[in-house]
Amino acid sequence: MRPALFALLVLAHATVSAAPAAAAFPTEDRVPAPGLNCIERAELPALDNVIDAKWSPDGAMLAVNRLERRPSATNPSGYVEDEVIDLVDMRTKRIRSLGTIEYGRPTWSPSGKYLAYWGWKADFLEVMDRARGEVIAKLTPSMPEFQWVGDRLVFVQGSTIREWTAGRPLGTLGKIVDKHVPHYPRSDWSWSGDGSRFLLTKYDPDDPQAEWWVGTTETADVLPLDLPGATYAEWAPAGAVLLVRYPAAIELRDFAANAVSTVRIVRNAVHQWGPDGRTLFVRTPKASLVAGDAYEQLTSVWPVDGRTAIIPNVFGIRAFSPDSRWFGGTVRTGRHDTRFEAFRCYEVVRGDARAEAVPVAPRFERLDSGTTRLIRPVAGGISQFAHVGHSGVDVAAPFGSPIVAADAGTVTSAAWHATGEGGYAVCLQHGGGLETCYYHLSTFLVGLGERVARGQPIALVGMSGRTRGPHVHWEAKLNGMIIDPLLR
Repeated sequence: MRPALFALLVLAHATVSAAPAAAAFPTEDRVPAPGLNCIERAELPALDNVIDAKWSPDGAMLAVNRLERRPSATNPSGYVEDEVIDLVDMRTKRIRSLGTIEYGRPTWSPSGKYLAYWGWKADFLEVMDRARGEVIAKLTPSMPEFQWVGDRLVFVQGSTIREWTAGRPLGTLGKIVDKHVPHYPRSDWSWSGDGSRFLLTKYDPDDPQAEWWVGTTETADVLPLDLPGATYAEWAPAGAVLLVRYPAAIELRDFAANAVSTVRIVRNAVHQWGPDGRTLFVRTPKASLVAGDAYEQLTSVWPVDGRTAIIPNVFGIRAFSPDSRWFGGTVRTGRHDTRFEAFRCYEVVRGDARAEAVPVAPRFERLDSGTTRLIRPVAGGISQFAHVGHSGVDVAAPFGSPIVAADAGTVTSAAWHATGEGGYAVCLQHGGGLETCYYHLSTFLVGLGERVARGQPIALVGMSGRTRGPHVHWEAKLNGMIIDPLLR
């Protein structure tokens, strides 16, 4: 389907209002009623340093991808970070570990019957039967992304789009023409929420503008998308809606309905999909410096305006469960540590006598103050430490994850890196001769000369420049000399 065939619809701009100072929840009936006021913290076992989390469709299980540190004599930090996958039963609060992995990306089938994830060393995409608790298939995609279509799993293997169905031989859906065969990470591939379409993104370290191509899964037919000035694109979790981000607008391309909608946004707005996977919310982010009971307000901007939700101010991943009962995300517990928290969601009726206020008070101590105590800028694992020949620390995180300022400062650069190697980059001056820079971004949330707070979102994770996958190259200089940001 050619972009020229789309009809252009313009939605009114919805302003994100300030979050309330306090929220309320029912005190008698503890069963969540429909609603998106996610303010009652649930009791969970300790889930530290979670970098990805996926709810089962019924909200009863949570698959988390988290970091475990082990000692290392070869790194200045004294440790390396391994990834593991755990399953959490939200009813019993019991944890089952699926072991050490390297790439993760746990993803449930829509029925909740299966869980797919990348195993150790990313050699195989493993499919686990939830009821049996056993791995029943090991697949070998050539691209990281895969997609469930019902209980069928579709993926790319070389020049072929393939499908897996339990109890059947692997099927072939289509052959990709040579010039569009993806080669990660110079090109990336993502699937629409319903698996009917895919987006092929091609990166050039010498050109700030990525190329986008959209295709049909069943045939592998591909057509170019003309998106001049676009910085970011992702599929909605449901349907065949492509979100395209520009500096001052978000465009929603609904391929099933043959329609395009445009939402005007402020530069620092961050988007969030609702539990239905079809409603788009935006918020003006706050600094995620203090881990505790602070809340933010989301406002829906598509397909309808004005619906609101109250969510905790969490860092890194943030997601509703598909059944609307839960919202989860990570809160900071230290400069480089986080903990996953889950919150029950309610429909709160103002003036309800059963409701009580939730105090806005941090449960953890404030992080160290000062201008020389850097916090990890993204909730992700360290894939490469600073060493001779590598000028910074690489922190891997899912594409589009918020990157925050490691300390308060002033934006001295927000542009394409001079050599193209670093892609889009933001640099901050912190005073005392200290500077930090963040590379391989997809989208800027700040501009030149802007003052930012410690923990304030400044950009989104991307794959611009020369990369091995979505991550941020985090660099620090003191009086012009490269230093290790982990030791500052």
